[in-house]
Formats: sequence, structure tokens, C-alpha cells
Amino acid sequence: MGPKYATPNFSEARRALLIGGAAAGLTVSFGRLFSTPASAATGGTLQVMAWEGYDLTNELKMWREENGVTVETTSIASQDDVHTKFIAGNPPPLDLAEYNQAYSELYIDQIKIVSPLDVSKIPNYNADNLFSVFFDKPTWFKDGTLYGSPYIWGFNTLLYNSAEMEEPKSYKDLLKPELKGKIAIMDDATGNWPLIARLAGFGEKYPALTKDELKTAFDGFAAFRDQARLIAINQGDVANFIASKEVLAVVVADPQIIQQVTAQGVPLKMAVPEEGPVLWVDAWFIPVSADNVETAHAFINQSLDPQVQANVCMSIHQAPVSKKAVELLDDAARQRIDYSKIDQIFSAGLPGIPPVEAEDEVASYDDWIQAWQQFKAGM
Repeated sequence: MGPKYATPNFSEARRALLIGGAAAGLTVSFGRLFSTPASAATGGTLQVMAWEGYDLTNELKMWREENGVTVETTSIASQDDVHTKFIAGNPPPLDLAEYNQAYSELYIDQIKIVSPLDVSKIPNYNADNLFSVFFDKPTWFKDGTLYGSPYIWGFNTLLYNSAEMEEPKSYKDLLKPELKGKIAIMDDATGNWPLIARLAGFGEKYPALTKDELKTAFDGFAAFRDQARLIAINQGDVANFIASKEVLAVVVADPQIIQQVTAQGVPLKMAVPEEGPVLWVDAWFIPVSADNVETAHAFINQSLDPQVQANVCMSIHQAPVSKKAVELLDDAARQRIDYSKIDQIFSAGLPGIPPVEAEDEVASYDDWIQAWQQFKAGM
């Protein structure tokens, strides 16, 4: 998928996306401290950590009933929620969790919380089913071993109430005086960081900004904080503020809330401003502390079923990793993205996270976390 710190060509990605309408202390490094006993067969309790709306509760209902599987889900508010459970010691026996592609090297090579996957137990993971950009790529597949199964992809971008305002052409359009107190920012650090760098003119350098550039970038982004009604801690909060029309636009948000908001009579739409969306790919992984490994593999396999892929993507306004799923999408979902240009969309790779152990004047992951916390404290 490109180098760890690859930065997408946003002008190309924007043309290809045809849209209708604290974890300080990550320098800790430890080996594989946990055993992973496999269950004899699919079934039993599966402990899953997933993003809100992405846990396949509805899509895998029949599969769970047929296999006697009970899923206990813990929601992820930020990616840090996942790895801090392991860094803190005495981790819970999570069987499945999601990780954003930016955390691949950290999870697999540095803090080592990811178990190898048994591909023989995931028959839906194959070149005929998956787009080539997701199959056996270094972000998830290393040294002949699959560690993460790409499951869904998309982009966080500007969402706006089309009945109350014109489509923004730039994120900076949200700084207009008439929108004072009418915008929101998501409390999603790594979702906002690439944009913060771009707005300051450092997009091509992200995530390897110097400490001075980091300060400049956050000083500039303070204008959006001063314009904001709130920094929303989760999708539900921001959806409620939009539905009540207290908020008219969200700087960078997950389009999954569109369906929830439009069902309440508010026409929420996506814009892809000139600065570009924030591309991402989420993958399932089996943590080293898992104790229902067999069922975890079966869950991953079902998540790649083309019909399941289509159903979840239509529900949350995101995109499938299964190319067979595209023909199963409804017209609106299929037309949101030009899937014939998927190689172009991902041609420059995906943004990583700032280096955990920075060298020279480069700002570290901890530096970014501290800057983000200070930014929020100024609200």
C-alpha cells in the first residue's frame, strides 16, 4: 500500500472520488507475552472491540444464531483505546479488534499485540474476491504472514447541512463569520492530524513535521476551534447536534452518521474540499490475548462475504474491500465512488502516524498527542 509515511496525492484522489451531491508512553516495547489457545470449533462468546456502527451487529445476526455465537462489543472512540489496553498490562481477552492502517507497524512490529492469521480459515480472503490494493499488501501482510484482514475503507471528510448552507469548496469556508458557533470538530486525533498539516501547507511532509512546524500547524487550526460549537467525543453526539440544527457542518467526520441524521429530516451531505479527504482502511486483527481464535477467524471470513460487505457499506456510507460486493450495492452507494479508479485513489499510499521514536527535530507521536490535548483544552 506504499510506505508507512506515504501521503496521498489529494488532487488525484479528489478527482477519483466521484461523490454524488492519550496514549503517551508508546515507546514501551514488549514481546508476545500472551498465549493464544484456539477453540475447537466456532461458537461461544466472542469479545470484539470495534468502531461504533462497524461491528456487524445486524449483518451477521443470522451467522451468530446459526453458530451459537454471542458477541460482546466494546466501542472504540479513538484508535488509542485499543492499544492502551495492552500497554497498561493485564489486557482483557479480546478476540477481535480493528486497527487503522496507520497503526500497522506499531501494532505488528513494535508493541507486538497482533497474532498471525491462519489464511486457511479465511477462504473469503482471496485475490478473486478482494481488490488488489487490499490483498497481500505490506500494510497487513509481511514476510509471508497475514496479520490483519482489510475489512472496510473510506474517507472522513467535511459533512454539511445542504438546506442551510452552500457546499464548501475548502475547509476554510467553515471560517466564515456566519458559521461562528455552527461547526463541530470530532475528537479524533489521527483523523484530524493529516488535515491540520495540509491546512498549514505541510501536507506533503506529514507525518514527519518538525516540532516548530507542528506548533505552526496547531496554531493555525486554532481558528477552527474558535469557530466551533463543540469538539464531539463520539458520532452520536455530533449527529444529535446536526439533527437539532445547532451545528451545520463538521470539519472531518465519518459519513456513517448521514443516514441517522437524514432520517430525522436534515439533509446532511458530504463535501470533498480542495484539501482532500482523509483516506483510511480498517482491518480486523486477532490480539495476542485472544481465547476464541477459531470463532474470530470465522467472523473475519464472514466480514469478507460480498453480500455482508455490501450491506454494511450501504449502512454506514463507506466502501467495500470486496470487488464482488460492488455489484450488490444500491445505486447511491455504487455511485459515491468510481471503483474503476481504485488503484488511482490508493496510488500514493495511506498516511501513517507520527514516529513513536522521533529523530532530530521531527515531532514524535507523543508530541502530536500533547498538541492535540492542548488544542482541546483551549475549547
